[in-house]
Amino acid sequence: MTSLFIVTSAIHTDYGECVTKDRIEQTRETLESIKTHAPDSSVVIIDGGNKSVDNDMFDCEVINYANHEEIQYHLHEFLTTCDDINPGIIAKAILEIMKIEEYLKNMTGSYERIFKISGRYKLNSKFNYSTHLEAKDKVVILQPRLSDCIYRSDVKATMMQYMTRCWSFDSSLLSEIIQTFGKMKKDVLYASKTRKQADIEHLLYKHLKKKIVKTIGVMGVEGYWAPAGVLIKE
Repeated sequence: MTSLFIVTSAIHTDYGECVTKDRIEQTRETLESIKTHAPDSSVVIIDGGNKSVDNDMFDCEVINYANHEEIQYHLHEFLTTCDDINPGIIAKAILEIMKIEEYLKNMTGSYERIFKISGRYKLNSKFNYSTHLEAKDKVVILQPRLSDCIYRSDVKATMMQYMTRCWSFDSSLLSEIIQTFGKMKKDVLYASKTRKQADIEHLLYKHLKKKIVKTIGVMGVEGYWAPAGVLIKE
């Protein structure tokens, strides 16, 4: 069995700092880095932008959620009723959590290891593929960090967060990860209706069972964090 890399993206979006052309180029760099550092892996892009991505834009499978009825219903409901000065935080969390859960619930094929990597970030020479493959029955993710946000929220319920730009889990944990994202979905939808805040980083830390987690100090992933225009290396 091979590994599967799930690349989360929003190529066409009204949120964020990057223009579409840059998002496309950065996502292509993501795909090239996977070929270099995790050869023979399968790759799928799951896109949550506001319009569908052409299937021939990238050299891998692309699944569009621009017209997914449930996801778009909750996103539209939030955007038309919220008075948040920064609605992109919740909008991004709704899209990412729901599309990951939806993809995993309907995933076909057998894989030894399943990775999630954010489009626009890429693996670098510090990425240790073997560390992930050898972590049987474990999630591999960066060590948790103290929250760098103050939210008007009782949803977060933790001052810790996992950095989610790249992480992986053994295929034996598929059902557990689907259940985890189901709980995260419930929380983020509650937040979207109650003027609270939540994001994927804090919710993953809140709900992921610590006994199945193997943390590491360096993931070997890098990319530009658009809000500050700085290069992030983890």
